[in-house]
Amino acid sequence: MKSILYLFFPFLIHTSCDSAQEAVKYNLISNPPLDGIRIAWDYSSVQQLAEKGGYPRLKLLKDNSLVAVYDANGNHELIRSYDNGNTWTEPAITFRKFTFTNREGKSTIVNMANSEIFQLTNGDLILGCNYRPVLEEIAPFAIAIMRSTDNGLTWKEPQVLFEAAPRFIDGCWEPAFLQLPNGKLQVYFANENPYQKTDEQEISMLESTDNGINWTTNSKTISFRAGRRDGMPVPQIIGDEIVLTIEDNFKDQFKPYTIRTSINDNWSSPVLADSPNRNYALSKQIPDNFYLGAPYSLKLPSGETLISYQTTEGRTTNWELSTMEVVIGNNHAQNFDKEKATRPFEVPVNKEAKWNSIALVDNFTIAALSSTNFKSNEVAPWMIKGYIIPEIVAEIGIPKEHPLFVGSTDKTNIHAGIGQDQNNIYLNCIINDSFLYSDKSDSLKSDGVYIYLDAKNASLKRPDKGVYRIWVSHAGAISLWEGKEDNWIEIKNLLVKSTFSNLTKGYKLNITIPREALGEINSQAIRLDIALSSYNSSNDYYIEHTANSISDAPYSWIKIKF
Repeated sequence: MKSILYLFFPFLIHTSCDSAQEAVKYNLISNPPLDGIRIAWDYSSVQQLAEKGGYPRLKLLKDNSLVAVYDANGNHELIRSYDNGNTWTEPAITFRKFTFTNREGKSTIVNMANSEIFQLTNGDLILGCNYRPVLEEIAPFAIAIMRSTDNGLTWKEPQVLFEAAPRFIDGCWEPAFLQLPNGKLQVYFANENPYQKTDEQEISMLESTDNGINWTTNSKTISFRAGRRDGMPVPQIIGDEIVLTIEDNFKDQFKPYTIRTSINDNWSSPVLADSPNRNYALSKQIPDNFYLGAPYSLKLPSGETLISYQTTEGRTTNWELSTMEVVIGNNHAQNFDKEKATRPFEVPVNKEAKWNSIALVDNFTIAALSSTNFKSNEVAPWMIKGYIIPEIVAEIGIPKEHPLFVGSTDKTNIHAGIGQDQNNIYLNCIINDSFLYSDKSDSLKSDGVYIYLDAKNASLKRPDKGVYRIWVSHAGAISLWEGKEDNWIEIKNLLVKSTFSNLTKGYKLNITIPREALGEINSQAIRLDIALSSYNSSNDYYIEHTANSISDAPYSWIKIKF
């Protein structure tokens, strides 16, 4: 049986209705429709970046190449791609572990951790690192950088920016960089050094006014919650603000929070526990006992923001067996929507996907990176691509673009586009499928596509009048249903037409839906869900819907504007 990537949504509780009036009452939505962008992960793009290692980070450079860095064997390794992450160069070691000997003659190996990479406005590359001595009370934990002035071909000697205590419980961690519009360069990091008599931790920051050649000697406290541990800072410029995503263990387990300041103010005072500039990041409160830690953030070209984190929600209570989750926020880095959460990697509950990051591949594609053993016993850096699915404006006539994507479960996937004119709605679906199956006794047990349409854009919770389901097999067989009081009623008088053609590895469907087949249609927008039906046999199959869409819940389907 093929495995399915499960996405987590609030349960839709169904109760029996004794009358049509009760059905309509039940169908009224209590939550708003799921509007805005979505992320659709492409299983066919999953790849392992190295044999083993962790804490992977990715950067799209100005020359449109991709650079990935990760921790491996106590060193940092760097790989590069010139084809959007499809293939990579052999790894090169940048930061190397070394032996440190103190004045008393005691020695320890110092490992490299927390790899990070950043490109300055002048084109220079900065690598960040956390020095982690193996033995305590000999060498300090530290934040260091390396610089390349030739786009990563060569690297200058490491430069230590900050030193903490020589012990793990009073160390410093997780450097992340930001350059302000005035050119000032900042490095943020988690810092236990000021709290050597407690278990507290703050977010600290150093600055440079000359592109990282010279730095401030005293760190600035950016955020602190007394008795707790602010950690894992990742900065972004959002409008006229600097916004940091951090982990905050305000109650019990860590959760993602944002802290912010105006660019002009630039953290003139720390963001403390009760500051209005400290905010819980998610759109809904998650129970305190669930762990959602180690966040990472990304600003999209369209303005929306993303946060990733590692979570135990729906899994075991062991945070070491967390998995990666990604949520979408608004243009102000707020209201990260749990109803549109996705998990890029399908990770069994006895495996892990931790120390994750997200990055741009191009204007329409992102990458999720994780330290995971989801396919083996060895933790290693892995990557998967995800497509940014916007709210879509239907093309005029037969569609030529294919912005819709379904394919997070297996290598079988759909790229689809939608068009319309005064008479028809058109769907063009290109399906990549290496094995086509049909059950001669049941046309629904076949490879094919389900199309769900909410013609009125009523955004109901369940099927009802004006909501349709259309089945088109890979060979062109068609069935049509309309919703009625939570159920699907088959329509025998078919007006929907389809043409199909076989491709080298799959097939193509051109589907025409006459407007008259849908009755009353909203003139501004409809809602659409596309579901891929993939069979190997009558008992070996899966059905996968558009990201965040629930099969019989029209409010969750994608808005298509006319």
